[in-house]
Amino acid sequence: MQKILKSDKIILPFLKKMKKTLIIVGHPSKKGFSHKIAKTIAENVDSAEILDLYDSENAQNFLTFDDPHRLDGDEMREKMQKKIAAADEIVFVFPIWWGDMPAIVKNFFDQNFTSGFAFRYENGKPIGLLKGKTARIFSTADFEFPIFFKIFAGALWKIGRLHFCGISLKNFTILGGKHKKTPAELDAFLEKVAAIVKK
Repeated sequence: MQKILKSDKIILPFLKKMKKTLIIVGHPSKKGFSHKIAKTIAENVDSAEILDLYDSENAQNFLTFDDPHRLDGDEMREKMQKKIAAADEIVFVFPIWWGDMPAIVKNFFDQNFTSGFAFRYENGKPIGLLKGKTARIFSTADFEFPIFFKIFAGALWKIGRLHFCGISLKNFTILGGKHKKTPAELDAFLEKVAAIVKK
């Protein structure tokens, strides 16, 4: 059995590949609970960048095009796609409004998970181009959601969005009835988030 020296115990952890996590937050208030979730995630992973979609430096207009195969030349899209490409794991954090994610999160998908970058078609079948990446979703809702909503929303994200791009969904976690939660219950949810992302 190979002997591990004290110096090895110090060096070996640094030789291990650091997992890069891109945390995408879709909530307009920096004081909102979504941002607390994002901060908790960042504090409990190897390396993280929080991407606030409501920051003016990250602003993207709604997607427009004449030819869907000619979407090059957009500097902001190129910037976002570089961040996506560099990440090992992508985490989406947002509130559920009107039964779905905020429009700004959907627009992030429309603008950046484009044909030729996130997927392509071969013989009429979609091929995901972001294989090897994983994703997590943490969401909040003021209503007490029924279990079928979580199943439906989870399937939509897993199959209709992420799997389409070759990304594996690791968890879809929703905090329902948020407005009724006590500070202690909200803290307990943040502890749950920390435990999930450490897995």
